[in-house]
Amino acid sequence: MFCAKLKDLKIAGECPFSMVVGKEEPADFEESGAVNVVPVSREVQGNLTSILPRRKISRSKVNLHSLGESIRKLVCPEFDKLRNALIRVMKQQSCSDVSQTLDNAEQLSDVMRDYSLKTEIPMDTLKISLGLEVFRDCYEEDGHILRVVGGALHNFLNSFNVLLKQSTPPTPEVQRYIQQASILCLDKDPGLLTVYFFNPLPTTELFFSGIIQAAACWLYCTRVEVRMDVGGKDSGALQANHQPHLLYSVIVRDGKSLTPSPMRTHSSGDIPLSLLYSTFPFHILLDQDMGLMQIGDGLRRRLGRCRDGQRRPVFLEHFVIVSPEIRASFQDILTMLNTQFVLRVKQHGASSADSPGKHMDLKGQMIFMSEVSALLFLGSPCVDKLEELTGRGLYLSDIPIHNALRDVVLVGEQTKAQDGLKKRLAPNGRAALHHIPRECGSAFVAGASSAGQKV
Repeated sequence: MFCAKLKDLKIAGECPFSMVVGKEEPADFEESGAVNVVPVSREVQGNLTSILPRRKISRSKVNLHSLGESIRKLVCPEFDKLRNALIRVMKQQSCSDVSQTLDNAEQLSDVMRDYSLKTEIPMDTLKISLGLEVFRDCYEEDGHILRVVGGALHNFLNSFNVLLKQSTPPTPEVQRYIQQASILCLDKDPGLLTVYFFNPLPTTELFFSGIIQAAACWLYCTRVEVRMDVGGKDSGALQANHQPHLLYSVIVRDGKSLTPSPMRTHSSGDIPLSLLYSTFPFHILLDQDMGLMQIGDGLRRRLGRCRDGQRRPVFLEHFVIVSPEIRASFQDILTMLNTQFVLRVKQHGASSADSPGKHMDLKGQMIFMSEVSALLFLGSPCVDKLEELTGRGLYLSDIPIHNALRDVVLVGEQTKAQDGLKKRLAPNGRAALHHIPRECGSAFVAGASSAGQKV
């Protein structure tokens, strides 16, 4: 009957559900509107529109696990995807010999080198093309996830360290690699990004430059030129880093779309040391030998009796790195700047295993100060209750007013006071009801029953 009524209405137009029940099946892909930008690189052969990704309509939720899995596909792609991406690159160049056998990842470099000599295409161009294909595969599956990783290219790259820890590697070898791999993107000069990839795989340099270029183009509509620096053109403290790493220089061609980084300062000012000590009472400044150059007022009172006036105290004498699991060295900390650090304060030089309940943990961030080649740690105590704060020799006044820890402690104390007040008032209320005379109670019941009869 409902269908008959619809026929009587004679509604013109096509049914919005006709595309679902029609002869043609719904499309599984949709063109991405964010890819209609200028070509990524002038050196990349072929038409860019032929390699633009088509995003699958995916219903996977955006959470920490899906973010980590998407980033893992970019940083550590499976061998089959690398091989298929390389075959597509060769087909784009109209190569007739694409049937070369690739049994393992170690052969990728040799095949690409032979292909470069045969076609006279620069090796750097092939690396960018391979990275474009790898990114295209990931974008087709997780495009809606990759677009929420960061608001700018340097934020996107600096998020890799934390998100990789949220992934689920398929093998123990990949798990060990993810724990060691680290990416650091420095944005201190206008229009220039410096990207460090620490502890890479042998195949990482074959495609990661294309990952950077594709992410800039397809996620942020930014034209960049990626150059891999060979020969150690580092500067400052990073020059002494003996860990295996890749160094990339990313030149931004349209700087208007580049979001300024907080690390870039446009003006300098003199701040008194007393103001710095009081504003950041739990900060630590380390030199390249891991010596304590200066510490905040909160730590100064706790470590005051341990300090030797004849020499500069050393970091390992008073602190232990709880997380991440790295050695307490200047170079190892540089590789994990984008990771949250948890430091444990030793009790006057005691080992970290003695009376763990009395130790004070500091949670914060390491910042590389390129002007003085030093590391600055900004953090706060890992406490939730006032008793935990006072039990470690600290008071609420030691927490700066801009720190959210002060509000957390105050809200906890307020909740505790409200719960105590409820417990005290509940017995008093029940006792007051017991003290009501029996006659008053009978009259109250009779009045209530008569009122009910009237209703």
